[in-house]
Amino acid sequence: MDTCGSPPPVKRNRKSPTDNEEDCMGIRAVLSDEYNEIALIKVHSCQLETKKQLQSVIQELSQKLPRLQHLKRVHDRNVLICATSEIGDAETLEEHLKRYAFSANVLQALCHQVKVVEVPARMPKLRVQYEQMMQHWPCKFHPNHYSESLRNGSNFSISQRVFHKRMAQLLVQLSRDVNKDRPVGICVDPRQTRIVSIAGASETYGHEHCSMLLVDFVARSQQGGALRSELSFVEDQENAETTLRGLPKAYYDYLKENEAYQDLQFGAEMSRKGQPQQQVMLDSKHGQGGDNLSKYGPYLCTGYDVYLLQEPCLMCSMALVHSRAKRIFFLRPSDNGALVTRFQLHAVKELNHHYEVFQFTTDGSLT
Repeated sequence: MDTCGSPPPVKRNRKSPTDNEEDCMGIRAVLSDEYNEIALIKVHSCQLETKKQLQSVIQELSQKLPRLQHLKRVHDRNVLICATSEIGDAETLEEHLKRYAFSANVLQALCHQVKVVEVPARMPKLRVQYEQMMQHWPCKFHPNHYSESLRNGSNFSISQRVFHKRMAQLLVQLSRDVNKDRPVGICVDPRQTRIVSIAGASETYGHEHCSMLLVDFVARSQQGGALRSELSFVEDQENAETTLRGLPKAYYDYLKENEAYQDLQFGAEMSRKGQPQQQVMLDSKHGQGGDNLSKYGPYLCTGYDVYLLQEPCLMCSMALVHSRAKRIFFLRPSDNGALVTRFQLHAVKELNHHYEVFQFTTDGSLT
């Protein structure tokens, strides 16, 4: 303790991730437009003459036009009736309401001082949206802490961020040192942070289709795989608890001989014989992929994280959907990318599986 009675400053370990905060940042969640845009629709509203009309008006509206449930139906005696798009070009609001058999007194109240207002088209997903939407019309909001963490970048711990960024750096090195500057992908089992498979785009399959090769190599680790490859793969040792069958020897040997990567773990969980694999696929369609990996063992990329040097094209992005990947991380955007550049495939609601997408953001240190 010094003469002023204050303790000396604490010295941090140079290698501590907190010593350089930039090393722990640089990953952004690629969220759908529903998280970013404030969509508005035009709605007919009326102003009630007295508060006594409120109960009967709201009661009939909720029974006969039970829409706009994400909004407060009443605001300062102004009542939302229906979207303007619901009324045909050849009819008036009063004619439209008469088709729903409103009582005479409620119909009269709904047709008093009618005007068109713009209101939020859907319920907000983030608090910042909620605050913006409230400026248009009061709406309902159910906070989702995970969604908020995706937006503000707090969904990963410091150690997780360090690992993710390390995988981004590894993609660059493998591309440069092993795959002639062509795209590379890495598949990881996040439960034990084990590298399951590595694949690099080749002239045979096209530079853009690295993801499809990676999915096929993951299938090799499960005694599957459909593509013929001239590559040599790592052979499993007798009585091994994990399998290295999804790892081409060129990548595996490079990493094992590189001192900087001696701490990396490799291998996929062995396929469990006799397990109901069809059930794994069915359950994963209902968003249970992470649990299925623990329950039934590996099934394609169920529960796995995929790291890609290049943003995948549409075909590769769909291959990752069909393989039930959990999360996709990519470093560089592509001209024909299907997750950010052209559109957001992972945000298409009609798909029977959805993965999360994250993009590495750098200051050029990874190029």
